[in-house]
Amino acid sequence: MTAVAATSGPPLARATDRPPVAEVVPAGGASPVRATTIVAVIGLVITLTVSWTAWTLNRDNEHRLLEVQTRQAAAVLSSTILSLRNPLDTALQIEQATGDSTEQFDRFASTYVGRHQPFVSAVLWTSDGTAWRPVASAGAVPLLAQDSTQAAALITRSLTSSNFVVAAVPEHGPRRIGYAISDPADPTTAIYAERAIPANRVVPVENGAAFSDLDFATYLGPTTDVSALATTDLPLSQLPITGDTTRVAIPFGDSSVTLVAAPRGPLGGTLGGALPWVFLIGGLLLTVGTAVVTYQLVMRRRNAEQDAGTIAGLYGQLDGLYAEQRSIADALQQALLPQRNPPIPNLEVATQYLAGTDGMEIGGDWFSLIEIDDGHFGFAVGDVSGKGVEAAAIMARLRFTVRAYLIEGHPPEVVLEMVSRQLSVSRDGHLATVLVGVGDTGTGVVTLANAGHLNPILVSDTSAGYVRTEVGLPLGVAPSSYTATTVHLASGSALVAFTDGLVERRGESIDLGLERLVSAAPDGPVTIEDLLARLTATRSPSGSDDVAVLAFRWTGPVEQSDTAQTGPDRVG
Repeated sequence: MTAVAATSGPPLARATDRPPVAEVVPAGGASPVRATTIVAVIGLVITLTVSWTAWTLNRDNEHRLLEVQTRQAAAVLSSTILSLRNPLDTALQIEQATGDSTEQFDRFASTYVGRHQPFVSAVLWTSDGTAWRPVASAGAVPLLAQDSTQAAALITRSLTSSNFVVAAVPEHGPRRIGYAISDPADPTTAIYAERAIPANRVVPVENGAAFSDLDFATYLGPTTDVSALATTDLPLSQLPITGDTTRVAIPFGDSSVTLVAAPRGPLGGTLGGALPWVFLIGGLLLTVGTAVVTYQLVMRRRNAEQDAGTIAGLYGQLDGLYAEQRSIADALQQALLPQRNPPIPNLEVATQYLAGTDGMEIGGDWFSLIEIDDGHFGFAVGDVSGKGVEAAAIMARLRFTVRAYLIEGHPPEVVLEMVSRQLSVSRDGHLATVLVGVGDTGTGVVTLANAGHLNPILVSDTSAGYVRTEVGLPLGVAPSSYTATTVHLASGSALVAFTDGLVERRGESIDLGLERLVSAAPDGPVTIEDLLARLTATRSPSGSDDVAVLAFRWTGPVEQSDTAQTGPDRVG
């Protein structure tokens, strides 16, 4: 099926939309230069403040995204370490069960030792109670000499460790990592294996991997000296990594691996880094333009040379400046939203963003649709309180954070619980309501979790109503837990999620708006675009608040559970 994305915005600001221009009547011949200087100073202060705020918010958001991605990379390293221990454990158990059979050891070695295998060499050690001696080996010659005191000490140390023990081989300028494992309950058998380290320490990174957006270096132990370097994706001349970095310690046998990571580029996209410059350049241009207009107004009023037509022309210039500022805000808002929706199997998708008519600031309404894997998709619709750069920055932060957690495979209620710990109204100055869902593209089962948001509409060929969810606290109030609600979409039924600007009208109960919206749903089958158009047509004529809407129809095969689906509540 195809995915359809529809977006629209308001027309350019009208003369009645601009802030009132105060009439300047110089008392006793006020200086045009003085008035122009005041306007220029105020404009510069506002421009620099907004640009600095945008830069600070982008820097903080980039660091949070770096921490999230570094934790993902650390999880990949932890899985790799676990995959190295499992064969060693298995080999030790087999040797103990078979009475130190070298034949069984050889079978183990053929699977895990050799080129393109986890280990380049492995040695079976046994003890007669007084001393350790090697009895079988496989692969390359170990760098740690079999008759060395270091080898015996490493084996002896493993008897007192609940985990495998690790050592750099050799200790200075290591070329391999040595692993020793034994069972303290049966101190007669031990396995020693070595894993190669690239000679230049540089390892390639696959596209799409957890490390693909990061520059990284791993070190054996807690230190980050070059002498402890294990692997990196950078030339050695560029170490240590500088700039915005994150460090994570990962358990590694009886020791640890220290991961240091830095972003290769903007993790949240290039727009966040460009926003401060957009505001700075745009603000400077607007300040210069406003200062010039101010000078002209004061000068012409002072000399009594401007007639009614000239004044109307100057007001038109001001209207153009405000319209340009509104156009910039609209363009930035559209840039923060998804430019297109991904194609999802068995779904018809339509989305729409309607900008409000009040003010010229960016809003915090948003939607997001992602493909998690071949069988699942995720979506979210949210609304950040307030307007302006800070609200837009928090909206972008929430969108990317929710998206990252969904891609990691977390269910909706867990996603909201984790995000609730990252937003605080006392610190960030904003609240947010969010509806998060995960759907199965094979069965039409959708799981929802709600953080203070309006319930979505479920529309079938014969009925329409609101899905009742367990509504939890909005994000930013306090860390909270959330409850999942499961909905099974019948073939041809559609789910529509929206923000409150679609149903709220000044001086009217929101219940009336909700009833008006569900009553607008068609009685028979229509396209998903027509459904979206009918619902958005119920918006208040003034359109004072922003609106974000995401709708999708399940077009998959009819399941047995379709006939058993309970119809939604008329108003929920």
